[in-house]
Amino acid sequence: MNTFNRFIVTTLLVLFASQVFATDTFITTTNQHAQDGTLNTQASLTHQSMTFTSILIGASGNSNTITILGNNSTGCSLSSGRFSSYLVATCGIPIHGGTSTKQNLVDAVDSAIGFNATGGSATALDSDVLLEKANLIGGITGLSEQAQSIYFTPTPASKAGIVYKMTINGINYTHTSTGADSIQTIIGVLQPKINDSNVSCRNDPAGRYILCATNIYGTKGIFTYSSFAFDSTNFNITSTNILNTNEGTNLEHTLTANNPAATFSITEDTSGLFSLRGTHNNILTFNGTNTDYESTTKSYTVKVKATTGDGDDKNTTQTITVTLVDLNDELPTAITLTGNRTIAENTRTGTELGTLSTTDADTNDTFVYTSSNTKFTIDNDKLKLNATLDYENATSLNTTITVTDGSNHTLDKIFNFTVSDIDDTAPTNILLSNVNLIKGQPANTLVGTLSASDVDTNTPLTFTVNDTTNFKIVNGNELRTNKSITTALGNTININITAKDGTHDSIPQPFTITITATYIAAPVIAQFSVTQGENKGPLISKDGGEVTVSASAGTGTYTWSSADFSNTSTSKTFVFNPQSANIGTRTITLKVTAGNFSSERVLKLKLVDTYPNGRTDTNGNGISDSKESGNSDNELPAGTNKKITSPGSTRILPGIMGEDSGQLTLDQLKQYRVANHLSDYTKDTLATGDIYDYIIEGLSATGDSTQVIIQLATPIPANAVLRQYSLATGWRNFVVGNNNIQSKANTSNTCDNTDGTWQTGLITGATCLKLTLKDGGENDADGNQANGAVESTVSIATPVVVGGNDDSNDNGDSSSGGGCVYNPNALARFDTVFILLMTLSAYYLIRRRRRFSH
Repeated sequence: MNTFNRFIVTTLLVLFASQVFATDTFITTTNQHAQDGTLNTQASLTHQSMTFTSILIGASGNSNTITILGNNSTGCSLSSGRFSSYLVATCGIPIHGGTSTKQNLVDAVDSAIGFNATGGSATALDSDVLLEKANLIGGITGLSEQAQSIYFTPTPASKAGIVYKMTINGINYTHTSTGADSIQTIIGVLQPKINDSNVSCRNDPAGRYILCATNIYGTKGIFTYSSFAFDSTNFNITSTNILNTNEGTNLEHTLTANNPAATFSITEDTSGLFSLRGTHNNILTFNGTNTDYESTTKSYTVKVKATTGDGDDKNTTQTITVTLVDLNDELPTAITLTGNRTIAENTRTGTELGTLSTTDADTNDTFVYTSSNTKFTIDNDKLKLNATLDYENATSLNTTITVTDGSNHTLDKIFNFTVSDIDDTAPTNILLSNVNLIKGQPANTLVGTLSASDVDTNTPLTFTVNDTTNFKIVNGNELRTNKSITTALGNTININITAKDGTHDSIPQPFTITITATYIAAPVIAQFSVTQGENKGPLISKDGGEVTVSASAGTGTYTWSSADFSNTSTSKTFVFNPQSANIGTRTITLKVTAGNFSSERVLKLKLVDTYPNGRTDTNGNGISDSKESGNSDNELPAGTNKKITSPGSTRILPGIMGEDSGQLTLDQLKQYRVANHLSDYTKDTLATGDIYDYIIEGLSATGDSTQVIIQLATPIPANAVLRQYSLATGWRNFVVGNNNIQSKANTSNTCDNTDGTWQTGLITGATCLKLTLKDGGENDADGNQANGAVESTVSIATPVVVGGNDDSNDNGDSSSGGGCVYNPNALARFDTVFILLMTLSAYYLIRRRRRFSH
């Protein structure tokens, strides 16, 4: 049944109960007067245009005259007479057979004296008005008394089960219909049940009502009364059982039933938050002060019982549910961004980056988001890009997202984003390590090594030369002769070199190759010395003040330059303040020119915000004194109880990628690339072996060769191959020749010449490695510059067949063939292709033999 239908049924039941009985009452107060003959003593009451006057006539008279006056003085009929204990006078109510149809007055007085009445008019009274109460006040000496009369007029019963109840002075008198009982039947049953010495009740002879009046003759005063009827077959609680209230708020609810005499009680209250009060306990109170919508309980129930409490007692119950309404009283606790935090540079403005959401205990809350960084914009809950990003300007950015809920509660959270590099620039600044060529050298002679700058390329650069008659590019970046060049001495050959990154080609850059009789040595740049205050070595700090770099080189013209520092110099020292530079690896280039020849060397410095407290580097080699056993210039720590040694006349330093050691991990290699925004050439194999990174300086002449001995942390595995790494080109094979790789096993944890015998190549199980390196040669990682120093980064690896489950690839050596990359300590693999071919061949021979046998 829907709410509207419930309302209609409830209304009809209430109307039925209210109309079953009609009650009219009138109370009048009279004064008992002494019979002293005082004339014209009177009191008056005005009510509804009727005037009542009581007059005592004569000193010893025994008559009492009551005059009823209307708006005119004629036409009113007054019944009068003597009754056993009281006198009833009516106007408009035919108690004793009168013909008036207008009910106005029932009056009982304490007197046995006869009455007569004159005057008044029934037509002056409003037929729609029931006079319920009136008081006659005033008079002379005597005691004030009250008298009361009522009449009960029921309506007929429409069915069995209708309960009629009269209550006189707190005593209930009831009758339950057995069918369609008439009025006469109802009052005929009820009247005899009434037993009260203070009240006299009698039936209307016409069977229309019961008339009750105070028995003034006995106990004087008024009496209490009430009456109603209800349908006992359909007793129920009619008030709603679905209630809502705000969390933390009390609630009052009025209970009603289709029996107005119903009394309510609580039969079940598990929460203990409900109570009853008021008439018949009909006010239900819910104590919601400590309720919280964010708790596990969001609704509360109570079961109430209604009962009539009489002999025909009927009970009914109702379960009432109070549901909490959520208020926005909680703070947001978390902001989530669903989307990719990596943004490719040059991504279109307006691109949606993700969806924002907020954790808030309040349900159905609303949220507004703002961004502190104007490079982002927010459309409802969508975070969008509001600017074009450039990886070369910034590799990351962040923004603070503020969320505001519907009650102005706020929460901030910082979101970090990475800008990914795309190849949107061409290579620039092509360099050739050597431009001099000795006349008559055989074909495939190395002229020099090529390098170029490309800020956003993750793959090795390749080069092309326009003069393919005389020259060729080998291994991706080596310029070699394509034939023996016999051009006259002093002549030059002009060529153009183009660098390619796989997407963009550089502008062709011209170079002039000079034909010479012999190799002409350029000046040696033997050593750099770096000081900043009391600190020495390539580690410098932004807050440490001025830095002085001194160069030890031969006689010539000095030219210092740096893309990181604005200073220049033409002396042997270069002074600068790193305060405004970005942290990371910073470079300074020194070019020394002597006559027609020059050499060039790049100094790499590691810039930090603040120099480490307590660190000292007495010999300025880049290793903390606490990390090396002594200060020998030609020894470099390379792992636990391991070292790398160079000839005594040289100085060995750690490469810039490591930290306080000549041994380097692959993770350090990758971290260095990321920190300095370099192209990703670190991938070589699934797992690269021990890496050694070092610089040997102080060679006697440019182009000289030197040796280095490495105590290996891991013995050389079977089938090992030596790999070399360049920041510019990545991994490739170490160029083998002229006995430049030797190894041996030792038992004394030393690699000097007193223990074991050096053998050519990589010997399985060897723990000592000796390399011969040529300044400016193919294994010099400083761009093959002949400058009196050799840079080298090497690793021992084992070949692995390409096409397995590895997810990495070889970014290095383009001349390593089509079969292998290198993985340290990897197991050898059988050639499955060879097995397949052999199987197919055997199958073919068997088929052929069977064919010819038939």
